[in-house]
Amino acid sequence: MRIVELSNSSNWESLYTTNLTGGTVYTDEGEPKAIPIPPVTIPFLLDSFVFAISVSTAVPEAADWRFAGWANQKMSTGIVLGGSQDATVNKSQALFLDQVNLVMFPKISTDFSLGVTLPKWFRSAQIIVWRYTGVDDTSEEILLTQEFANINFKLEQLLSP
Repeated sequence: MRIVELSNSSNWESLYTTNLTGGTVYTDEGEPKAIPIPPVTIPFLLDSFVFAISVSTAVPEAADWRFAGWANQKMSTGIVLGGSQDATVNKSQALFLDQVNLVMFPKISTDFSLGVTLPKWFRSAQIIVWRYTGVDDTSEEILLTQEFANINFKLEQLLSP
């Protein structure tokens, strides 16, 4: 169980906004070939595990796009493979286009980076990220708090005349 207060607007802060555009290269025959937008990593370490992410793009006429990519948690493991120390948690979360997507990562590291991978067919995109700053208690934290309260109550009973 996880307890959060998502509906309180004062528990959210704007964290990151970026506008991206993919590139174009031309073949030897002069035909344009699109270069996909590379994955985006928010350029600082995070210690919050709940985010709201919005992705928007220009959808071509007659297209029915709903998928906006993936959000994932990246952390340092200390393992160096090919010059990179970052590992990506296998459980990514799908993002939907033109919606505020709630992303809740597990609390498995003290700090991490947030990555967003867009579909390869996007030619441009805007990504907006908000960080949740309110209460984020897990079952273990709740149980420990209750247990400490019980111990304090029993100690008070023993110590009171």
